[in-house]
Amino acid sequence: MKTSVIRLFSLALAVMPLMAAAQSNIKAAFDAIIKCPDAEITESHTLDRDPVTGIKTGQSDVYRYVLPAGKLSLLKNVVSAFEKDADMAYSVNRGKSVNTESDIVLTVGNNGNDGVYISSPADCEYIYSLYLAPPSEDPNGIYRYAYGMNFKETANGKLAGKLIITYATTLQYRQKAERERQFDVLRSFSNGVSVLPSSTQTSQETWFDTLMSYFQGMTSANTQTRIALATKAFNVIKKTGYYSEVTEADKEAVREILAGMISDKKYSESVLSALLNQCLVALSNTK
Repeated sequence: MKTSVIRLFSLALAVMPLMAAAQSNIKAAFDAIIKCPDAEITESHTLDRDPVTGIKTGQSDVYRYVLPAGKLSLLKNVVSAFEKDADMAYSVNRGKSVNTESDIVLTVGNNGNDGVYISSPADCEYIYSLYLAPPSEDPNGIYRYAYGMNFKETANGKLAGKLIITYATTLQYRQKAERERQFDVLRSFSNGVSVLPSSTQTSQETWFDTLMSYFQGMTSANTQTRIALATKAFNVIKKTGYYSEVTEADKEAVREILAGMISDKKYSESVLSALLNQCLVALSNTK
């Protein structure tokens, strides 16, 4: 197929009148693909609500499609719809994924660890927009809707991709919440008190929480146990690139903790001190 949707992505976003609904054009273009008789559609949906208030806290609607090559106009219509609805979006992104890039995930919910990959598979073309949820649904202004589409031509000339809608807290809100959490952890760590919930200590879900469980375990352990925990911390830091949720704020917090431990006589045993220094060096080499 000689015509490429990526050419459409490079068009300047049109300035359009405000729509009654911010994503009305995108929704209509999505529906045209979903209802197309020639489309092969596979759906998956999730919905989470606060068990006490019943307020929605997360949602995802994913439609995996396969279209005949002759239905390229449906994909063009989706790109045009993103352009028409762009003036109501607070972020619009488009491009083509490559193997060397980090995956782009449209987050679902409020923890930043769940989401739908829009930059997968490699070499797919994608476009997505972010819209604040309406005040009637989210009066605090911390939730957003993400609409995304990707596509790739298959070996047999068909068009395959995903239509994605997710509901989650905004990245700014999640970053603020994470900074506040890290501040509480650092303050409690300096006081020798653990603030990590027991479920986090056992499951060690994130890079930061895993390292904190090791560091906090070292505060009251003997030298042999401290060396074992420092070794585990070193191995986790070496594999930082495997953890998609690690932020620069996470790294900076761990650097401060390591620097404080290295200067503390309690951790001055030669092997332990060497391991902590290696942790700091390895962390400085992560990008």
